Amino acid sequence: MKYSSNLIAAISLLFISLIASSFLDKQSNTDSKPAEMVSKNDATSIAEVPKEPKTILEIADSICQEAHVPYELIYEIGKNESNWTYIKNTNGGSDFGDLQVIDQTYWYWYKRLNLKGGKTRKNYLKVGIYYLKYLHNKYGTWEKARFAYGRGHWREPYTWTHLEKKFMRKIDFSKYDSLQIPIYASKNIEFKK
Repeated sequence: MKYSSNLIAAISLLFISLIASSFLDKQSNTDSKPAEMVSKNDATSIAEVPKEPKTILEIADSICQEAHVPYELIYEIGKNESNWTYIKNTNGGSDFGDLQVIDQTYWYWYKRLNLKGGKTRKNYLKVGIYYLKYLHNKYGTWEKARFAYGRGHWREPYTWTHLEKKFMRKIDFSKYDSLQIPIYASKNIEFKK
């Protein structure tokens, strides 16, 4: 009896995979034109190799370049906040995404940056990066900006809790605070100090 159940399961999986592969073949055949109907422009585009989609770290890097924010700092913050997994906070907070942006901050910056598409991973990255840039312009150092990013505003280190000290020690801010970064981002977003 157990052998026949396994045999039925294996045959079912084989049958499903055949149907799926024939469906995919039909999809790819309907997307292509017969050879006699291909124009010169189409022929050159068929020969082109499609580009691989960008990884989330490549997307973050391009946003950092656009915003003039050190990518390595964003990488370290992403490692600290979510380990670069697009997650929702499991402790009951409203923060979400690779850089753990809270809803109120997200929607404020979403509108300010004129983003489209709602709550996408790329939009969360863009909001987090531009928000950190704003905080850097406001407080003058990446260390203060990072603390304010995680806690809402800057406080002197002697007032930090054990947890705050722990997450702030994970990054060597001297690497970033010595960099010359333009004060204003390139997207016509006015930052005020």
